[in-house]
Amino acid sequence: MNEINTGYNQIWVAQDKLMLNRERGLSIPNGNLENTPWVEVVDEDSLNEIPDEGGCYWIWTNEEIRHKLHKNHIPDIHNNGRIIYNGIAKDNIRDRIRKHLFSYEHEGWSAISVDIYKHPSKSHRKKAMSTVKRAKVAFTLNNNRIITKEQLLLLNLDDGEIEYINSKNRKNYFFKNGIKRTDGKHAANSFVVYFIVGLQSVTYLEFVEKEWRHLNGMPQLCSYLSGR
Repeated sequence: MNEINTGYNQIWVAQDKLMLNRERGLSIPNGNLENTPWVEVVDEDSLNEIPDEGGCYWIWTNEEIRHKLHKNHIPDIHNNGRIIYNGIAKDNIRDRIRKHLFSYEHEGWSAISVDIYKHPSKSHRKKAMSTVKRAKVAFTLNNNRIITKEQLLLLNLDDGEIEYINSKNRKNYFFKNGIKRTDGKHAANSFVVYFIVGLQSVTYLEFVEKEWRHLNGMPQLCSYLSGR
């Protein structure tokens, strides 16, 4: 590298240090999300309490989720439940939460992966199980890839899901995109959404999402550590 280019590079190295110093001075919510606004989502009308603007959000539930979409450490249990997902929406978190918690059967937009999709799928849905080598699939909480029906049937499933899995002989089984919070196995459980809105800096939004995961664990239904 010549002398001129080396000098130019030091300009950007200095800017990088400024950004790192700024990040070290930023605060984020703690692991239990104390002092963070929240809404208990009882039905779809509950979503009206969530602002329809950009922000970051976390989904907590006391429903037992027996799988995860990565092999990283997950958040600790608190209040007899766990944060199962966190994310950001640059325009409308209310609409994003609706896709997570009140989706319809064939929803195409990615959302929390909990229920088994009872149809073949070629769209953007996470694999619950696959016998295909190197396929990206869900894991048990012990970090074992789910590659057999026996493993898949150990998840928290209702009778319809169990019947579907047992009646088919597929290489791949998929999760639905999102759940219907008021139906079936979800109805008896609690779901709480924590959120922060009014943030103008996309950089800070992304920092909160990434740093919270770094400090507290990666929620089990997230499929990436950082970035999109």
